[in-house]
Amino acid sequence: MTTHGNAPLRHRAEILRPTDRLATARALVGKAIVDRMALSVVIGSLMVAMGLMVGALWPPLKDAFAEIPTALTDTLARAFAGADLTTPAGWVNAELMSIVAPAGAIAIGVISAVRATAGEEQDKTLGILFGAPVGRIPFLVAKIEAMIVHVLVVCAFLAGGLIVGNMIGDLNLTAAGIFGAAAHTALLGILFGMIGLALGVGTGSRRVATAVTSGLAALGFAVSVFLPLSDTLAGGAKISPWYYYTASNPLVNGPDWTHLLVLAGATLIVGVIAAAVFERRDLRG
Repeated sequence: MTTHGNAPLRHRAEILRPTDRLATARALVGKAIVDRMALSVVIGSLMVAMGLMVGALWPPLKDAFAEIPTALTDTLARAFAGADLTTPAGWVNAELMSIVAPAGAIAIGVISAVRATAGEEQDKTLGILFGAPVGRIPFLVAKIEAMIVHVLVVCAFLAGGLIVGNMIGDLNLTAAGIFGAAAHTALLGILFGMIGLALGVGTGSRRVATAVTSGLAALGFAVSVFLPLSDTLAGGAKISPWYYYTASNPLVNGPDWTHLLVLAGATLIVGVIAAAVFERRDLRG
């Protein structure tokens, strides 16, 4: 079934009372949130476990880390901004914030967005949803809202893990630093979730959208890690979303509002593009 040009359905959506439209939108958002909430909690629980482990391991390992050659720690800090095994915050950055936390946020963002768009199309449930009737843009907004909730749940668990790890390991993390780390992680995850959503609505393929988004995330990570190792190429790292995630070392310095604004702006631009593509494309199912 093709939903392009379905004038009767659009007409039915237009004559719905505002209260009916609101109720339908709320139901759609609620269903989308519930669909991936269990996975969000699982990934979030991993964040808590990592926070506990990082906090518990710092006291017995800090003396050994103090003997690491300075050249090695300096190189690590240049590749992974803020990663310094000789300080408690640097240890947390190296073990949790450099890869594990952003990978978890990106994973839930992409899975939520792609399965809720390309997944619905491949499962041939779009016709049922649009026959509710639900317009394309309200449908897309509902899926975006659910994706954002899923990422925020994971990052709330991350903040909880940092708080508990801070208490266990006496890491001297500040409230601003914990909030900054969680906020930067959330915006990075939401941005890549939005990229996955755009690819999902553009291709209708769950596999393609997931693979391409994962590849872009990996490429962006590599750019942010390796280019700073060269004084000549270091400025090129700014093309990567990962730069705005990690360059300001939010775990130590708190949120960098300029960098957060860049991530939010990029997310909005991708979302507008996704909506334009979704509104015009012939959909399967």
